[in-house]
Amino acid sequence: MSCFPAVALGGCAWRGVRPGAACFLALCLALPSAAQAPPFPDLGPDERDFGGRINVTQGSGARAFGMGGAFLGRADDATAASWNPAGLSYLREAEFSLVGVSNTVNNRVPSLSGQVDRFVGYGPDFLSVAAPVQLGKASGAVQLSFQRVFSFAGRRDVTRPDPGAIPVIFGTRATGGFDVLALGTGFQVARPLRLGITLNRWVNGYHQVRDRPGLRPLREELDFSLRGWNTNIGLLWSPWDNFNMGLAARAGFTGKVRLRRERQDSSAIPPSPENTTTNEHEASNVRLDIPGSIGIGMSWRVRSPLTVSLDYTRTAWSDGRIFNYFRVQRALPNADEPPDLLEYPLLPYPTLDDTQKDTDQVRVGVEYVLLAGRVRLPIRAGYFTDRQYFRSGSATGEAPRFNGFTAGTGVGAGSVLFDVAYLYETGTFIERGGSASTSTDFRRLFLSIIYRRGGAR
Repeated sequence: MSCFPAVALGGCAWRGVRPGAACFLALCLALPSAAQAPPFPDLGPDERDFGGRINVTQGSGARAFGMGGAFLGRADDATAASWNPAGLSYLREAEFSLVGVSNTVNNRVPSLSGQVDRFVGYGPDFLSVAAPVQLGKASGAVQLSFQRVFSFAGRRDVTRPDPGAIPVIFGTRATGGFDVLALGTGFQVARPLRLGITLNRWVNGYHQVRDRPGLRPLREELDFSLRGWNTNIGLLWSPWDNFNMGLAARAGFTGKVRLRRERQDSSAIPPSPENTTTNEHEASNVRLDIPGSIGIGMSWRVRSPLTVSLDYTRTAWSDGRIFNYFRVQRALPNADEPPDLLEYPLLPYPTLDDTQKDTDQVRVGVEYVLLAGRVRLPIRAGYFTDRQYFRSGSATGEAPRFNGFTAGTGVGAGSVLFDVAYLYETGTFIERGGSASTSTDFRRLFLSIIYRRGGAR
């Protein structure tokens, strides 16, 4: 995660964009004259927040996150497509799965009493339908799935004390997320080897509204619509029956974005039509580079009910870019023309400044299954350490590293499996340009249900 922490699109690419010349020329002719902003401006934490909150951890599901997200070598249920698609080869019966998640984030500056910064949101995480298939001697499964890779849905309320003045207060409400519709398959091609792939269509986006009351009330709206394609590939190798090694890679790509922004400024409280100005702009030449990632994992079934897993994942967030990003400025009353746009031909994403870093995660998890007749009662726990994609404002300028713990359980009886998992992550950092330490904690609650025709494997 980032400091909420993420977020995290045509053909695959690490960076770069090639808009059609005719479309680009038409857009330039249609726009008013624009003020060129510096390449790496200090847009401030509010603008970076308004640009989106991103959770950079790949994968879905209560079972996986109950094990700390250490699932690349263990992926053997319906959520395998989001971790390692080779794990789809384990499915031997038709399956239906549904996962939901809630997110809560608290940011605190201990040296600033009276500051409140809290985000709460919830929504879908994963939905899939899978069926087994047989191609000659190779057995496996195909799956259609929906995954909300980066969720923006929720509300953030912030109060920042300002000594000797009125506190800065604003609230942000958001809906939607970056969603993936995937067609995936996995096959056991040899006794020790399983391969898998998914073709992903990125859709949807998010809508945000931010209100800032005060002496000069401000209301801003942002619509961010995303379209793109990429693929995931995976491999599972089992040199021994009780030991798996997994490899999963997600291709980076450039997506097409339609971005619309609107702001309303008022010079009186409460706002009224006669003292409110509106400025808005929409563009379809925005492009977003989402970077690729690669991960390796190991899973060891120590004995029948006990499994231990370990993963390492690296994501090239230093390659994250947004092209042709812009902001709209305050419109003045009775002005003949709207003010110039602030345009940014190239910015790192999601930080919107020059402090972006690659991320890495180390995850370890354990699962122990208690058996009571036909009822299965799993107990899960995990730990992970997570290097962030932004640099701290400290003297070293290094990216902060957060730590997290997870716990989960469930019940399985016959054809139905129900799982729940709780994730807690915490860390400290200094905002760019600041001096005070910020403490953040991130909490996620996953609930999932899987229906498997014919019962458990």
